Amino acid sequence: MKITRRTALAIVAGGIASTGIAAAAVSSFSDEDLVRVTLEKYFGPLNMRIEHLQQFVLEFQNRNPWIFPSAKVADVVTLAETVKLGKARELLPQDKRRDLRHFDRWVIAEFHMLTDYAWRSSPDDPVRFTGWHPCTNPFADLELQNA
Repeated sequence: MKITRRTALAIVAGGIASTGIAAAAVSSFSDEDLVRVTLEKYFGPLNMRIEHLQQFVLEFQNRNPWIFPSAKVADVVTLAETVKLGKARELLPQDKRRDLRHFDRWVIAEFHMLTDYAWRSSPDDPVRFTGWHPCTNPFADLELQNA
């Protein structure tokens, strides 16, 4: 097999173009994208308007500012989950994988507390951000106990 100068230049140009496209795709990801792909990984496609997702992510960040992974790790994970390469997480160092599992658990827990996901009457109903609600249990004893 003989490689001509044109073939070599085409291969180099293709590599540069695909690198540029990947870099542009990764740099365009936001925190909402990471949260959406994480939730869709566990719950399937979400019927949630972008405004509600943005409110959820903002409240999640306010309540748990230390939970979000670094920007580079978040972009890589978002890209991997978007193109259905979730197994790429296994290539990350162990501490990063542990941080991502911790992030996944917190996002799922907060998603159940801050949205109406669990109270929808049908899986086709849209998910809405409801915010934090105080305890509404009529049997709760909220008075401080004097010891």
